[in-house]
Amino acid sequence: MQKKEYIQKMFASISRRYDYLNHTLSLGRDRSWRRFAVAKLPEGLILDVCSGTGDVAIEVSGRNHAVASDFCREMLQLCARKIQQTGNGNILCVQSDAENLCFKDGSFSGAIAAFGIRNVADIKKALCEMRRVVKKGGRVIVLEFSQPENRLFRRIYYLYFKKVLPLIGGVISKKEGAYSYLPSSVMTFPERGEFVKLMKESGMERIEFYDLTAGIVTVYVGIK
Repeated sequence: MQKKEYIQKMFASISRRYDYLNHTLSLGRDRSWRRFAVAKLPEGLILDVCSGTGDVAIEVSGRNHAVASDFCREMLQLCARKIQQTGNGNILCVQSDAENLCFKDGSFSGAIAAFGIRNVADIKKALCEMRRVVKKGGRVIVLEFSQPENRLFRRIYYLYFKKVLPLIGGVISKKEGAYSYLPSSVMTFPERGEFVKLMKESGMERIEFYDLTAGIVTVYVGIK
């Protein structure tokens, strides 16, 4: 099975428990990480790539209009339901693949991907697509898990991340493989310097990155 098909089926299988597990397994820190990343976005129409159940798009909608985009139909259905329940009229849900976004060049003021870019088969292609759909001078933001640089903290974190998290996630979601995949996908994700290089090769400039919570996650910012 190709990675894209595997990821799509995996997220469909855990979609109903996805939000609860995100908040629980991150000890509630995922909300503050998203707020920090969203604060780096410009004013205007924003594309949330790999949106999942739409938490980033909902955060964006407080001051901007947003399009929530994901290739997993089950995730987008939950996103649409959340939006309907809140009566939020600033978000549109669109099913689209991050590697082949169905939007015209320069359609958005900014694009953001939170905890999703590592799941695409071709990261550079997805970054190029994000750059393509933003206007000249627009921003591309990526929020993604990282490997902490402090050795002592990294050892403690890895114990939780590789052993405890998959166990809890598997019990709650009843899908053991999904939460075993999470640590392995983070371990193989490009290091900070490598990812900055990928962003540059995708045509972005003035790239900055910010480590949060002792380097558990990193926010990358690039300009078209």
